[in-house]
Amino acid sequence: MGDSYRYKPLSYFALVFVLTWAPWSFAAYYSYQRAMELYSNLFVLVGLLGPFVAALIMIWSSGSRDLKHDFKRRLIDLRLIRPGYIPVILLLAPLALFLSTWLSVEVGRTADQFRLSGGFATMLPIIVLAPTFEELGWRGYGMDSLRAKFGMMKATLLFSVLWAMWHVPLFFLDHNYQHGLWNSSPIYLANFFVSVIPAAILMNWVYYKNNRSIVAAILFHMALDATAEAFQTEQFTKCIWTGVLLFISILVIAGNRAFFFEEKKRGLGSACAFSGNE
Repeated sequence: MGDSYRYKPLSYFALVFVLTWAPWSFAAYYSYQRAMELYSNLFVLVGLLGPFVAALIMIWSSGSRDLKHDFKRRLIDLRLIRPGYIPVILLLAPLALFLSTWLSVEVGRTADQFRLSGGFATMLPIIVLAPTFEELGWRGYGMDSLRAKFGMMKATLLFSVLWAMWHVPLFFLDHNYQHGLWNSSPIYLANFFVSVIPAAILMNWVYYKNNRSIVAAILFHMALDATAEAFQTEQFTKCIWTGVLLFISILVIAGNRAFFFEEKKRGLGSACAFSGNE
């Protein structure tokens, strides 16, 4: 990057947690109050904007014209997406779930899991909005800031931890998916946090292999969320799904060792260091 901007991951993620955890705390409080569902939902939406708003603050306060241009280019230029990766972006998650469901049925679980979920249509807005707002932040600034400091593999694992922690307030939100896990089996609760690891690995692989296209990351994230909500999938099967995605992640890492285990840090936060087909 021409003006040698240095990424600031600590500032970014601290800002993200403040901008998200504060409104989500209010959302959790209102979720237990009668006739306050609207307020709870509004605070959930505000908190969801946290990663994106934090990225905008970091980018636009940076004083770096190159950083601003880089963000716009990665958001607008669809030519960054490599055509060969489009099937991966759209089909990897559903195919992995199909295999997991088949294995689940083979060990005695119900075949009804192949049926579409009745509440899928009502979840469409959140399936679109959540990945969009998250990836505008995570891939718009967050992941590059970690990679510039730690290298690819360490940054990915650290991001997995931060991403999992970011969801914590949702476990205290009444009638929420995460709250349901909190009140279910500890295994299913643990699976939620473990599942973040392969999701982060595959998301970063797609992101960097597509020239850091934010749109590619958004589409892959949408495919993951849509797949998780589209079918009547049991939590038992979602554990298998995590295992399948972990296996795929290991294959991806094995096939891209130089990429994931780069020997030195990538410059001074230069977006140019991340450009091109990695």
